[in-house]
Amino acid sequence: MKRLAIIGGLVVAALAVAVYRAKLGAEDTESRIATLQAEAKKVSEEISVLKAEEAYLTRPERIGPIARERLGLQPASPDQFTAPEALQRRLGEERLTLPATEAEKPAETPNR
Repeated sequence: MKRLAIIGGLVVAALAVAVYRAKLGAEDTESRIATLQAEAKKVSEEISVLKAEEAYLTRPERIGPIARERLGLQPASPDQFTAPEALQRRLGEERLTLPATEAEKPAETPNR
C-alpha cells in the first residue's frame, strides 16, 4: 500500500510539473500572438499609406505634365486610334520572322 501511495504521489507531482510547463508555454504563445498581431496591424497601416501614395502619384493630372515635359509626349490624336477589326486585319497581314535558335538550325555535316 505504501508503494502505491509513493507511485501515486510521483504521478501527481509529474502531472503538476506538466501542467505548469503547459501554462508557461501557453503564456509564451499568447505573447507571441500579441506581437504578431501588432506587427500585422503595423504592416496593414503601411500598406494603406503606400496605396494612398500610389493613388496620389498616378493621378492623370500629375502624370500628364510630367510626360509632356520630360518625355515630349502629347495626347493621342483621333487618327491614331484604330477599330479593333482593322487592327486584327492589319496584324494578320504582317508576317513576323523570328531568328532561328540553335535547336532549330539544321545540323551541319562535317567536312571530310
